[in-house]
Amino acid sequence: MGMQPLSGIKVIDMTQFESGTVCTETLAWLGAEIWKVERPVTGEQGRYSAVNPGVDNYGFVILNMNKKSITCNLKSKEGVGLIRSLLAEADVFVENMAPGTIERLGLGYEDCRAVNDQLIYASIKGFSRSSPYADYPAFDPIAAYMGGFVACTGTPEFPVKSGISVADSGTGMTCALAIVSALLQRQRQGIGQRVDVAMQDFMIGLGRAAWEPYYNNGKIPPRRVGNGMPLEDVAPAGTYPCAPGGVNDQIHVYCSRAPGNPQFARLCRIIGHEELIDDPRMATPQSRFQYKDELDALITEWTSRRTKTEAMQILAEAGIPAGAMLDVADFDNDDRYLEQGIIVQVDHPVYGPMKMPGFAPKMSANEIEYKPAPALGEHNEEVYGQVLGLTRQELEALRDKGAI
Repeated sequence: MGMQPLSGIKVIDMTQFESGTVCTETLAWLGAEIWKVERPVTGEQGRYSAVNPGVDNYGFVILNMNKKSITCNLKSKEGVGLIRSLLAEADVFVENMAPGTIERLGLGYEDCRAVNDQLIYASIKGFSRSSPYADYPAFDPIAAYMGGFVACTGTPEFPVKSGISVADSGTGMTCALAIVSALLQRQRQGIGQRVDVAMQDFMIGLGRAAWEPYYNNGKIPPRRVGNGMPLEDVAPAGTYPCAPGGVNDQIHVYCSRAPGNPQFARLCRIIGHEELIDDPRMATPQSRFQYKDELDALITEWTSRRTKTEAMQILAEAGIPAGAMLDVADFDNDDRYLEQGIIVQVDHPVYGPMKMPGFAPKMSANEIEYKPAPALGEHNEEVYGQVLGLTRQELEALRDKGAI
């Protein structure tokens, strides 16, 4: 395996919770050396496990692969001094603390820039620094509501937020992209810079497709159509039950709204209702919407006799867009995802072999070696000793003071 894209890049990771940890894990997968800074004794909040007290939470294990853990008490002058010393050796600093916290610790952008003006300093917050809500606390659902995402999801009567942390993970990956871009700019122009990514801003950008129907009909809020097509009232465009009738035994089917597209005719033949092809009521995607209940019942009659994967295979191989409703168990039990590298298996020292999502992009000149999340303070001697040159006696004295 050749050198990874970010090999040699040193990152001070002051993050916790999903948005920040996704950002630094992405950088770690690309080869950066991540110094994850955690509180002594307890570590970051994501380590806490209600399921297995005394053992790292599964979420922490999944979000902190390939990192090195160092402990530091940021409430002590010695602890802050250690971070300031590491700044001189670092390329990137990432934090997602509550608004104002990092500045109160004496590690704001200007403080860090005074130590290393080549530093890429990245902050993830709920709202941008210029926002009237800049000082408000925020987690994923707050950003989803404030970013226009929830206004577009659910039924006309009732909005529904996503069941996964779109704002958290999406903002984290976007921040990683911005950091890589800033590193490239530093290489070309010799400058460090500040990178700010707000969760609300990311969600607003993620919803750019919602602006088309807004301009089309001028209605506020943008269209909420459940599992239908948000851009236009067309059919078929929905989710249909499959055998054997479990909670996730469903498939989504959508026929293109483009005029003259053959997908609907193909669907009619497959479900055994060729008469619909010449039915004037079904002439266009828009006219079909007026009779969607009748059409959906016929499609349901066909899908309910097949499993979601069987139905998907038949439809997709006929050129009809169809997707089975897959869940975590589906990914875990299908070795093809392991073979493709979408799901990876990591040997954790406590939990043993664990499957979890890996790095989605595939790069022909790079192969990621997935390593388990670090134990708390596992790399204190390596980082403080090798990078800062502290002796074991000096490290013991810092431990005695509660600094690490």
